[in-house]
Amino acid sequence: MTYTAILEIPDQGNLKGGDLYDKYGNFSFFADITGLVNKTQTGVDLVVPVKASTRGRFMRDPAPYSVSANTRYVSMNIRQTKGGIPGVTITLVGQNVGGPIERRQFGWTGSMSALYAWLKANAIIEVNLFGPTGTPYDPIPANP
Repeated sequence: MTYTAILEIPDQGNLKGGDLYDKYGNFSFFADITGLVNKTQTGVDLVVPVKASTRGRFMRDPAPYSVSANTRYVSMNIRQTKGGIPGVTITLVGQNVGGPIERRQFGWTGSMSALYAWLKANAIIEVNLFGPTGTPYDPIPANP
């Protein structure tokens, strides 16, 4: 399953941060994400040299052949999740002034306290946070 963003939310003091899996890119509706690292966009294209070598066609080949040196082109750190995502599912509920109530779910791998603390500092609208079992947290006011 492809995710639009896997945002790395840093530790909040002693509280363990984690990765927030955002499938549709909706997290920016609730909070300012400009300072976060998006792990889906950290891929790097590399050119890897391959050394020359000799190989046999079969075991104990009396006449092995030579393979010349060449280069290989590789993409590293491309994160595609396969199957279920790690962590728990959280729900954020918020509303712009005069707009409809928006309810979105995200995957979260850190502690709920760290996410709550981060949202208190970065929320752009009033947000209600619900934990993995549906437990509501205190409403988080918008941070101007």
